[in-house]
Amino acid sequence: MKIKLALAILALILVFSPLQVQAAQGSNSVVTGIVQVIPNVGTFTGSLTTTSFQVVNGTLNAVGTISGTLTNTLGQAVGTLTNAPITIPLTGLTGSCPILSLHTGQIDLSLLGLNVVLSPIDLVITAQAAPGNLLGNLLCAVAHLLDTNGTLGQIAILLNQILAAL
Repeated sequence: MKIKLALAILALILVFSPLQVQAAQGSNSVVTGIVQVIPNVGTFTGSLTTTSFQVVNGTLNAVGTISGTLTNTLGQAVGTLTNAPITIPLTGLTGSCPILSLHTGQIDLSLLGLNVVLSPIDLVITAQAAPGNLLGNLLCAVAHLLDTNGTLGQIAILLNQILAAL
């Protein structure tokens, strides 16, 4: 489950219309080919090299470098970046967080000749965090107030371990 979550988050760094993703052999990084059209300016073509993940102010960030060329709308090169440092916040992560899980067995109540039999109850309440889900986002934030970003920190550690294995 953790590996699926890590891979899903790793896929989120592909925010620049990726052409390809590959591990740079022995470099502990992931290189993503990118093409980004900037309206009324031109097109940036290059690569994003992700070297680590960090949690900063409660937000998971991909850290690395970006290289490439910006061409104007006529196709002429107007600028070049070479290994420019970049930090990309991975926001808009969605998911659910448990709020309440209540499980009771069968309840038998007998009071002055009145018999009440209640079947087992399974009540599970989860909040769905996603852009636009105001109540879900609020409840997930409240549910994790005392976590000190433990969940994001664990995800960052896991993603860095994956990068180290490349």
